[in-house]
Formats: sequence, C-alpha cells, structure tokens
Amino acid sequence: MTSAVATPTQKPAKKKSRWLLPWTVGFQRSWLGRDLVAGIALGVVMIPQGMAYAELAGVPAVAGLYATMAAIIGYAILGSSRQLVVGPDSSTSTLVAAALLSIVGAGAAPEQFIMGAAFIAIVSGAILLIGGFFKAGIIANFLSKPVLVGYLNALALTIVVKQLPKILGYSVGADDVIPAAIEVVANLGKTVPLSVMVGAGCLLIIFGFSRWLPKIPGALVAVVLATIVSAVLNFQAQGLKVVGVVPAGLPSFAFPTIEWADFGLYLGPALAIALMGFADTAVASELFADRNKYEVDPDRDLFGLGMASLLSGLFGGFAVSASDSRTAVADNAGGKSQVANLVGVAVIGLILVFFTTILQPLPNAALGAVVIAAGITLFDFKTFRRAWRQQRSDFWIGIIAFVGAVVLGLLPGIVIAVLLSLWNVLMAGAKTELVVLARSDVGNVWRNVKRHPEGYVVPGLSVVRWESGLFFGNSKGFERQVKEMVAQQEPKPTWVVFDAEATGDVDFTATTMLTELVGTLREQGITFAVAEPNGRLEQSLQRAGIPEMIGADKIFPSVDVAVQAYIAQHPVATVSRNR
Repeated sequence: MTSAVATPTQKPAKKKSRWLLPWTVGFQRSWLGRDLVAGIALGVVMIPQGMAYAELAGVPAVAGLYATMAAIIGYAILGSSRQLVVGPDSSTSTLVAAALLSIVGAGAAPEQFIMGAAFIAIVSGAILLIGGFFKAGIIANFLSKPVLVGYLNALALTIVVKQLPKILGYSVGADDVIPAAIEVVANLGKTVPLSVMVGAGCLLIIFGFSRWLPKIPGALVAVVLATIVSAVLNFQAQGLKVVGVVPAGLPSFAFPTIEWADFGLYLGPALAIALMGFADTAVASELFADRNKYEVDPDRDLFGLGMASLLSGLFGGFAVSASDSRTAVADNAGGKSQVANLVGVAVIGLILVFFTTILQPLPNAALGAVVIAAGITLFDFKTFRRAWRQQRSDFWIGIIAFVGAVVLGLLPGIVIAVLLSLWNVLMAGAKTELVVLARSDVGNVWRNVKRHPEGYVVPGLSVVRWESGLFFGNSKGFERQVKEMVAQQEPKPTWVVFDAEATGDVDFTATTMLTELVGTLREQGITFAVAEPNGRLEQSLQRAGIPEMIGADKIFPSVDVAVQAYIAQHPVATVSRNR
C-alpha cells in the first residue's frame, strides 16, 4: 500500500503560474456570491469618482468612466492581485492635467485635451509593458519614503488649490500651484454662495462618514444627495455649474490623432506618470495581498498596469493607477477577486447605456469636493515628524522634494524626487564606515570594537567589516579607511581579514580597488584575507582574479576559521582582551 505521507525528498506541488489572468490561481467558486455584491457596491462608488478625476485631468467627465472600465479589464487580463482596483486616481489625473497644459496649452480645444490624455495613457502603458518584459518591478523600491512623502504632500496641496475654485464657484487661469493659490485669494469676491454650500456640504458628508461610518462610502452618499437636490431645486437654472449631458453608450476603440513630431513632448510626462503610477500600484497591491494572505508579483503588476493604461487610452480614457480607497470598498464589501471589479464594470456599462440622464444634474462643486477629500488624504505629516526625530538628513530630503514639486511643478518634481532617491542611495553607501571588530563574550560573535571595547583581539590580526556593498561610489572610501587603520595600529597587523558577511557584492571599480589594495598591503608585508563571502560576492572576486592574488586558501567560510588559520601560522599569537 502506498503511503499518503510525503517523503522528505518530495516537494510540495507548485501552483501553476498563468500568463493570462494570473490572479485566478487559487480562485474559489464560493467567492462568486460575495464578488457579485461587492461589485455592485464598487460600481456605484466608481461612477462619481471616475467623473471627478476626469474633471481633474482636464477632460470630459465621461472619460473617467471610460478609463475606469478599460483599466479594470486590462489589469484583470495580466495583473497578479486578486483584489486591486485600477482606474483614475487623484495623483495620475493631476499629472495628466499638468502634462497637457505644458504640451497643448491652456487655450487648446477640448478635443486636443482628449486626444493628448489618451495618447499619454497609451505611451505610459507601453512603457510599463516594456518594463514588465525587463522585470523592472524593483524600480519602485528606489523611491525612498521621505522623498515620496514630500512629493505626495506637494501633490495633495496642488489638488486642493486647483479644485478649490470649483467649490467657490469660479475658475482660475494659473497652471502652477503658487500662482493659482494667489489667484484663488484675489478672486474671493466672485464666490458663488450656492456652490460653496454644495461643496462644503459634500465635504462634511464625506469626512463625517469616514469618521463615524467608515464602511459606507461617504463620497457616494454626498454625490447622490447633491444630484437629487440639484435636480429637485434645478440648481442649473440658478447658475450652478453641473455635469450636463453625458454621451450615452459604451466607449469605442480609437487611436488618438496627434502630431508625431510632438512625440518627444509626450514621452517625458508619460514616463513620469508610469513611474508614479507603478509605485502606487506596487504598494497597494502588496498591502491588500498581505491583508488577505496571498502573493503578488511586481513584474506581473507592471504588465497589468501597462495593459490597463493602454486600453484606457485606446478607449477614450487617460492614464490610470491603483486606488486604495476603491480597493478598500470592494474588500470591505466582501470582494475576493477581480470578478468583483468586473461586475463593477458591468454596472458602469449599464449606467452609460440606459441611465446617463441621472448624471446630468450632478453639480461640479460636488465632484470638486470628492477630489479635494481624496487629495487631503494624501497629506502625510507623521512621516515627516518621524524622520525629524530619527534621521534629519532624510527629513530635509523630503522637504526638498516637497518644495521642488510646489515651486517647479509636479512633472519636474518627479524628476527631483527620483534624483533625490538615487542620491540618497548613493550617499548611504558612500558614507559607510570601516568597522574594526573584536570577539565578544556575548554570543561568541564579532562586534564593533568601538561599541564593545571589552571584546577579545588577536595580536597581529585585524578583522574589519564594511556594512554595505562595495561599488564605485564608496570603494575609494574603503581603500582609504583600510590604509588609515593599518597606519594607526602599532605594531602594524600581519593579517587584515575582511569580514564580508555584510557586503552583498562588488562592482568592477571595487574589484580594481581591491586588486590595488592587496598589492599595497603585500608591499608592507601584510596578508589580505576574506571571510564569509556570499555566493555572488565570491563569484565576483573570482572573476576579478582576487583568489589568485591572495591565494585560494585565504578565502575562509567564517572569521573564526580565518583566525584559526592565522594562529596556526603564528603559534606565538594569543588571544587577549582589547584595550
């Protein structure tokens, strides 16, 4: 009889990975009922939000519904998250508006804005798909937290300032946040009281529900009430701006017509929008996957978001990203898979085909309130306070990112954010200090002699650690500090053992430096040895010929083995307490 118990040599069967619909791995039919209910709730919520973000992007409100439908279908084809809702959001919509103003200008015809927004989405989607082929999902990790928070605070301020006139009942012509804020204040005399009442009432409802009834989408309640009151009291006849006629019917396929000579003008903004959109998507995808105990693949999410943005552009929408709030709506309503999101698409489709007239009396002030409420949630001052307490340099980097985005604009602000993040990475590695080690009584491990001066050392032997990778930005610092350490010790060490446990790898510049350093130490009668290199580091050292220079017997599996080898060659050496 065959035993049902797996032997130690047997491996558990791996779940089959799918190129299309990868989120269906592990799908359970029992989820369908909950997905249906969650999808209906989600679809109703996505309608006002999609329209509001379209207004924010500078395109007709219906484009937000087209973008929502196409994006969800696109992500469901290639994305890895079971639950993530992709569609228009405040950050990408603001970036789209900024890009369009810089490319086509504020005085362009509405058709130019629609075509431009669609083309940006297509280019952004293509960039993300290419990134997926090159497995560039790791790129999102290079936006450091302080820089990202600084940029998002600037984005939140921009959203609030640019949407505030919708609530006040007038418009401003300035594109950048500071001139726009000045213009808002200068035109306060044009305020429309009815518009303020609608906008302020919607904000109170949104934040009230968020505070006391968080499971009920306050934005939906506010928009429904504003639409009903507007229809009953005929706000449009009283001079209040409303959505007006919404084209009936589903979106149709169309490639946007642009001047190909202007392609270069679209490429930079599309790249910036793709980067920020994927950063948002990667974080949100991981967040809900951790909460619901399943795995996601950042590279697959690159494909998913790329397809979402591409289809959005081809069907009259604009660039998209993940939405924490809409994903939370589906999650709280019991949604377990992308089926819930696709049901939401069906709900929007039914509205577009049969019920567009119910959207006509929706006040623009209500849409402005929805966007402002979303923008306010982007403000993050707690992270700045923690950075001030823990790492002042990170705090100031975040402030620079914030000021740069506010003063220079959001698109240049992204460039500043990326450059600051890269600068942060380089400086963190470049500032690495060489640590001299001593063996501690506690745990029998090698510790920093400055922090544990009571440790033991072996006369004539110096053990050092470099708590970073060795690369072009810090290799000179390593060489300089090793030479200084050797010069300061009296008598000079006979061996220098490099504890490589904390050094992930070395680049060409670093191996060249090590080759020169080994020769310099050898001229002084000092042996250089390496202890506990990982597999990747050992391969890099071998390719550079380091083992041949120092001797293959000078590569040790641990510092203790290196010390034993040293004592075996120097029998007079005795372990003594450091002083």
